[in-house]
Amino acid sequence: MNAQPDHNTPEDRPSGTSDSESGVEIPEWAPIEPLPSSEMVLAAIAGMVPVTATDILDPAGEFVECQRQYRLALSVLSQTSASAEQMKEAAAELVSAKSDVDMLIMVIDESVADRLLQRRKDRLHMRPMAAPADSAPNVVVHTESVGMIAARMAELWERLVAKASDLDELPEAHQLCELCAAYDVFAAEIESGRRLPPGL
Repeated sequence: MNAQPDHNTPEDRPSGTSDSESGVEIPEWAPIEPLPSSEMVLAAIAGMVPVTATDILDPAGEFVECQRQYRLALSVLSQTSASAEQMKEAAAELVSAKSDVDMLIMVIDESVADRLLQRRKDRLHMRPMAAPADSAPNVVVHTESVGMIAARMAELWERLVAKASDLDELPEAHQLCELCAAYDVFAAEIESGRRLPPGL
């Protein structure tokens, strides 16, 4: 039987930190971090380096540059004065930005799926006896994933930054506040087991 390490050892670290970052393997007894709050996602999008939940917040922080690239390329494509070469370059930038956003969404969603899978394993380990079928709670599957919502947050943030000089018309600020509130409810429901992201 293996002895469990002391809780105050240097090996202790947040479970969202990857093995390659610290060189230390996550102990099996370590609790799984909760999903990051909207405030933490926005901080990562704004360029702050996350200290926890890096499996989700690091890719979320990369969304802004992709969204900026996409917006600028779209702007060039909408100009009637753009040359054929500019249009071709802008189209390539647009496709590249969209591909990068899709890849970052996938990375975040895989991290969320890994967390939920580990949580299920932990629950089964703690309660190996299956509950009766009629007592199973109704779990709602959400139409958007955590990665999709983070991408929309980054898109609104990037549009806000681009329009920062025009403080009179910023509907994106209200949309971002509403989206953040909805995300926090969604994350809490995932944590409580009442809701699942799509595909799980």
